[in-house]
Amino acid sequence: MTLENYLAEAGALAGLTGILAGFAMSAVIQLLTSDNKSRLTTAAIIVFAAASVMFLFPLIVSVLAFAAATELNAIPPLDNLSLLAMLIMFAAIYVFIAGIALAGWIQSKIAGIITTVFAVVTMCLVSYAIDAVLSLFS
Repeated sequence: MTLENYLAEAGALAGLTGILAGFAMSAVIQLLTSDNKSRLTTAAIIVFAAASVMFLFPLIVSVLAFAAATELNAIPPLDNLSLLAMLIMFAAIYVFIAGIALAGWIQSKIAGIITTVFAVVTMCLVSYAIDAVLSLFS
Protein backbone atom coordinates (compact mmCIF):
# COMPACT_ATOMS: atom_id res chain seq x y z
CA MET A 1 0.00 0.00 0.00
CA THR A 2 1.32 3.42 -0.86
CA LEU A 3 1.33 6.32 1.54
CA GLU A 4 -1.18 8.17 -0.62
CA ASN A 5 -3.61 5.25 -0.41
CA TYR A 6 -3.13 5.00 3.34
CA LEU A 7 -3.83 8.71 3.78
CA ALA A 8 -6.93 8.43 1.60
CA GLU A 9 -8.23 5.51 3.69
CA ALA A 10 -7.52 7.25 7.00
CA GLY A 11 -9.22 10.38 5.73
CA ALA A 12 -12.26 8.45 4.52
CA LEU A 13 -12.54 6.62 7.85
CA ALA A 14 -12.27 9.88 9.77
CA GLY A 15 -14.91 11.49 7.59
CA LEU A 16 -17.35 8.59 7.83
CA THR A 17 -17.03 8.13 11.58
CA GLY A 18 -17.20 11.85 12.25
CA ILE A 19 -20.39 12.26 10.25
CA LEU A 20 -22.05 9.21 11.80
CA ALA A 21 -21.01 10.29 15.31
CA GLY A 22 -22.62 13.65 14.60
CA PHE A 23 -25.85 12.04 13.40
CA ALA A 24 -25.98 9.81 16.48
CA MET A 25 -25.39 12.75 18.81
CA SER A 26 -28.04 14.77 16.99
CA ALA A 27 -30.50 11.95 17.61
CA VAL A 28 -29.59 11.95 21.31
CA ILE A 29 -30.13 15.70 21.56
CA GLN A 30 -33.41 15.50 19.66
CA LEU A 31 -34.70 12.73 21.89
CA LEU A 32 -33.53 14.47 25.08
CA THR A 33 -35.42 17.62 24.16
CA SER A 34 -38.62 15.82 23.19
CA ASP A 35 -41.63 15.75 25.47
CA ASN A 36 -41.85 11.95 25.24
CA LYS A 37 -40.36 10.47 28.42
CA SER A 38 -41.21 6.81 27.78
CA ARG A 39 -38.91 3.86 28.37
CA LEU A 40 -38.63 3.45 24.61
CA THR A 41 -37.30 7.00 24.29
CA THR A 42 -34.81 6.33 27.08
CA ALA A 43 -33.67 3.15 25.32
CA ALA A 44 -33.24 5.03 22.05
CA ILE A 45 -31.20 7.72 23.81
CA ILE A 46 -28.92 5.05 25.28
CA VAL A 47 -28.51 3.26 21.92
CA PHE A 48 -27.70 6.45 19.99
CA ALA A 49 -25.37 7.67 22.76
CA ALA A 50 -23.55 4.33 22.67
CA ALA A 51 -23.20 4.57 18.88
CA SER A 52 -21.91 8.13 19.16
CA VAL A 53 -19.27 7.19 21.71
CA MET A 54 -18.30 4.08 19.75
CA PHE A 55 -17.72 6.21 16.65
CA LEU A 56 -15.32 8.48 18.55
CA PHE A 57 -12.61 5.82 19.01
CA PRO A 58 -12.16 5.06 15.28
CA LEU A 59 -12.37 8.79 14.57
CA ILE A 60 -9.53 9.56 16.96
CA VAL A 61 -7.44 6.60 15.76
CA SER A 62 -7.84 7.54 12.10
CA VAL A 63 -7.02 11.20 12.70
CA LEU A 64 -3.94 10.29 14.75
CA ALA A 65 -2.85 7.70 12.17
CA PHE A 66 -3.33 10.30 9.44
CA ALA A 67 -1.20 12.78 11.39
CA ALA A 68 1.48 10.18 12.14
CA ALA A 69 1.67 9.08 8.52
CA THR A 70 1.95 12.65 7.35
CA GLU A 71 4.63 13.49 9.91
CA LEU A 72 6.66 10.31 9.34
CA ASN A 73 6.10 10.37 5.57
CA ALA A 74 5.50 6.62 5.94
CA ILE A 75 2.73 4.27 6.97
CA PRO A 76 2.80 4.03 10.78
CA PRO A 77 2.93 0.51 12.29
CA LEU A 78 -0.53 0.65 13.87
CA ASP A 79 -1.93 -2.64 12.56
CA ASN A 80 -3.60 -3.85 15.77
CA LEU A 81 -4.91 -0.41 16.71
CA SER A 82 -6.27 0.20 13.21
CA LEU A 83 -7.93 -3.21 13.15
CA LEU A 84 -9.55 -2.58 16.54
CA ALA A 85 -10.79 0.81 15.34
CA MET A 86 -12.28 -0.75 12.21
CA LEU A 87 -14.04 -3.46 14.21
CA ILE A 88 -15.47 -0.90 16.63
CA MET A 89 -16.63 1.18 13.67
CA PHE A 90 -18.45 -1.82 12.21
CA ALA A 91 -20.09 -2.50 15.58
CA ALA A 92 -21.04 1.17 15.92
CA ILE A 93 -22.70 1.10 12.51
CA TYR A 94 -24.87 -1.82 13.62
CA VAL A 95 -25.74 -0.07 16.91
CA PHE A 96 -26.61 3.09 14.98
CA ILE A 97 -28.89 1.18 12.59
CA ALA A 98 -30.53 -0.53 15.58
CA GLY A 99 -31.18 2.92 17.03
CA ILE A 100 -32.92 3.94 13.82
CA ALA A 101 -35.11 0.84 14.04
CA LEU A 102 -35.87 1.60 17.68
CA ALA A 103 -36.69 5.25 17.01
CA GLY A 104 -39.57 4.30 14.73
CA TRP A 105 -41.32 2.55 17.61
CA ILE A 106 -41.44 5.83 19.54
CA GLN A 107 -43.76 7.29 16.92
CA SER A 108 -46.16 4.41 16.29
CA LYS A 109 -46.44 0.68 15.75
CA ILE A 110 -46.59 1.10 11.95
CA ALA A 111 -43.53 3.37 11.93
CA GLY A 112 -41.75 0.89 14.19
CA ILE A 113 -42.46 -2.02 11.89
CA ILE A 114 -41.36 -0.09 8.80
CA THR A 115 -38.14 1.25 10.37
CA THR A 116 -37.31 -2.19 11.76
CA VAL A 117 -37.77 -3.81 8.35
CA PHE A 118 -35.59 -1.17 6.70
CA ALA A 119 -32.98 -1.52 9.46
CA VAL A 120 -32.83 -5.30 9.10
CA VAL A 121 -32.48 -5.01 5.32
CA THR A 122 -29.77 -2.37 5.76
CA MET A 123 -27.92 -4.52 8.29
CA CYS A 124 -27.99 -7.42 5.82
CA LEU A 125 -26.66 -5.18 3.03
CA VAL A 126 -23.93 -3.77 5.29
CA SER A 127 -22.96 -7.30 6.34
CA TYR A 128 -22.84 -8.37 2.70
CA ALA A 129 -20.65 -5.37 1.78
CA ILE A 130 -18.28 -5.98 4.70
CA ASP A 131 -18.02 -9.67 3.83
CA ALA A 132 -17.42 -8.90 0.15
CA VAL A 133 -14.59 -6.51 0.94
CA LEU A 134 -13.00 -8.71 3.60
CA SER A 135 -13.12 -11.73 1.30
CA LEU A 136 -10.77 -9.85 -1.04
CA PHE A 137 -8.05 -10.13 1.61
CA SER A 138 -8.28 -13.89 2.13
